[in-house]
Amino acid sequence: MAAVLADTANPNADHFLVSANGKLGESPRSAITEVARILEHAQGQQPENGLVIHFHGGLNSRPYALGNIVAPLTPTYRAAHAYPLFFVWESGVVESLVNNKDELGRDPAFRELVKKVTEWLLKKVSLNSDITFKGSEGQDIDDIYRLRQEFDQWFDGKTPAPPVPDAQVPSGPTVLNTKASAVNVDSLANDIVDEIDDDPAFKRAMQQAYNATLSENQARTRAQGTREKASILLLSEEAQEDLFSAPADGAGIAGAPVKERGVFTWMAIARFTAKIVMAVIKRFRAGTDHGVYCTVVEEVLRSAYGNLLGAGIWNGMKKDTADSFAAGPDVCGTQVIAKLRALEQAGRTFRRITLVGHSTGAIYICNFLDAARAAGLQTPLRCVFLAPAVTYARFAAAIARHRDDGLADFRMFAMRDDRESADRMLGVVYTRSLLYFVSGLLEGEEADGKFSSTIDMPIVGMERYLASAAFRDDPHVATVLGFLAEKPNRTVWSYAMGQAPGLNSDARKHGDFDNDPATLQSVVAFINEP
Repeated sequence: MAAVLADTANPNADHFLVSANGKLGESPRSAITEVARILEHAQGQQPENGLVIHFHGGLNSRPYALGNIVAPLTPTYRAAHAYPLFFVWESGVVESLVNNKDELGRDPAFRELVKKVTEWLLKKVSLNSDITFKGSEGQDIDDIYRLRQEFDQWFDGKTPAPPVPDAQVPSGPTVLNTKASAVNVDSLANDIVDEIDDDPAFKRAMQQAYNATLSENQARTRAQGTREKASILLLSEEAQEDLFSAPADGAGIAGAPVKERGVFTWMAIARFTAKIVMAVIKRFRAGTDHGVYCTVVEEVLRSAYGNLLGAGIWNGMKKDTADSFAAGPDVCGTQVIAKLRALEQAGRTFRRITLVGHSTGAIYICNFLDAARAAGLQTPLRCVFLAPAVTYARFAAAIARHRDDGLADFRMFAMRDDRESADRMLGVVYTRSLLYFVSGLLEGEEADGKFSSTIDMPIVGMERYLASAAFRDDPHVATVLGFLAEKPNRTVWSYAMGQAPGLNSDARKHGDFDNDPATLQSVVAFINEP
């Protein structure tokens, strides 16, 4: 009860509803009665520009949202002659996508897999940088050693950028040389095995990772190399089975069953590595890569660290936005729309409602529009997306339903691709933005209890899909691009300054859009537009 009283005592208590899993009611969530109280109060204020409902992104804790979103934006929206109401919601895991980044960056297996996959990618594609590989199958040893050393400096935070620039491997079907076209997993695995003795750091990291999977009894006879164990082992169980041969059930003490680690072979490790290299090459051929370093990291994470990706958390957050419009007297979004409809029927309407959604908040808006239509809400709606993390497919569905009502007045603020690519989400582990990470790893489908990510899922807030040849025939992309182009000023791509009011933004990071002064002034101008 104390947490509810604390929120009620908040000076902005008339402007937010706290939910979890879409529901109100139990501490620290807002009381169910808060919906009617706040909306009655808001309508009684007769705000000139109506109601603004703000949906923040899903990676914010309740204290952060109240202190860093609700508190500063309440006076901003009030200055726009509108009454603000914030949906404050939590995914349940605050750190979500970033809680393992520091450990992952120190994991020798991660570092060595990234190095090895990059090395073999460069050996199999056309190059146009200082790093060269000579001969049909051989290579300049000094250049390979330099590449490995520069990667170590990068991972240790001693250099400002990964050692392989994105321009070194252009994207598209014509950039790969004949060796890359002919390579297959078996031949590549054989090549990797043949040269594995030339890379003692890779050998040591794999041996120590294997040793860390062994029980004390197993270690006496099966430990590899120095018999040292990796101090950090984040490889998924599936990756361990692939790398170190499949485990078999055996007899333990007093006949108790135990998991016996399979036989360590360099060929198994080489095949695992070769499959990742081939996945990276396939993405460059298809034009679905995210630059050299991030594509390699994405494929290493997909193959070897699936349990750390956060796909379950991400899709759980998306589910929360849908659950907020389920049936029930304690369901936040449902009750807000029901009260708005009741006010309409009593002749107490708002002039209009502006929906503002940042990141996953844009998904929340799509679900709100559907629920409002189903409830028969008549108040005019308009929408603002801030760096939306909604897929083209989901937004295309919203456009099909709401093009002429809820989305007729629409504006999106997002970053140009150069800024999106420079927004380092996870330091040395991942050097592009959250939206790139979502597109590369977190979006996908779940079937039979298993999640399968969709590579390079088109995300509405990413400029790259405006002109990407790889998605030219995607009907969802075509629908969204047509919608954005059919009226002027529907998109503002940061950097955009010196433009007319409502069309400026200087956001440099995914999290900037709800605190960048230029963007907020533009949102205020949009709210004030007739």
